[in-house]
Amino acid sequence: MMTAIAILGFVGTKASTADTLDNIKERGKVVIGIQGDNPPFGFLDSTGKNDGYDADLSKLFAKHLGVDLELVIVTNQNRIAALQTGKVDALFATLGISAKRAESLQYSIPYAEDSMPVIAPIDVTVSDFKDLNDLTVGVPKGSTQENIVPKVADKTTMLSFDDDSATIQALLSGQVDAIGGNQFAMGRIEERAPGKFEQKLILATNYKGVGTILEDAKINATVNSFLEGLKKDGTMETLYQKWFGLEQPKFEAPVEGVSFTVN
Repeated sequence: MMTAIAILGFVGTKASTADTLDNIKERGKVVIGIQGDNPPFGFLDSTGKNDGYDADLSKLFAKHLGVDLELVIVTNQNRIAALQTGKVDALFATLGISAKRAESLQYSIPYAEDSMPVIAPIDVTVSDFKDLNDLTVGVPKGSTQENIVPKVADKTTMLSFDDDSATIQALLSGQVDAIGGNQFAMGRIEERAPGKFEQKLILATNYKGVGTILEDAKINATVNSFLEGLKKDGTMETLYQKWFGLEQPKFEAPVEGVSFTVN
């Protein structure tokens, strides 16, 4: 059985280390945090059900564990807190892998790759990062873009919005001159405003990992084994083609300052 609920309506208890997997088995259910507004990773379909790459992975993970699945919608800004306070057991929530975030959670091995473009109207000149200093740039709160934009253009005016959808809407409405999006933002924008916007630059390319609580070796090892299995049997390749229309990346590059296993 699978259910989905808003995170604010879910009451959890603070997570303790090294017991997540035992708790999952005991209750017969894994609770996974997933995004609800970030297609094709995590979104709500026309019937209000969770769908996307992360949703499919979550379903397979619950099946792998032999338990039911409960999906909790999280946002960029509250997803780590949801994990740390025990509202979710794991995050399949487009978590960009970074050394800074690794201080707050344990990453799995990578399971997705994402580029982060600067998107602006066609008639706006952005040929170098320094051009952003003259613009107002929108980014999602709690995102990797929110950290990168001030580093590449320290004089820009940056506005942070609640989620990806709100960031895109700010661009479409003219509230901002440009946005730092993900690799699928341009497609969403083109659907709503054909021929008016384009990708200018790439801020960065990063990997996505499943987030679990720090120091919990059992759940980390279980997630890694699950993902490795999907890569070996071709399931991840199939899902990558289904949702992204791309070949599965090889995920060969290390991420400085990040260990994918509990030491």
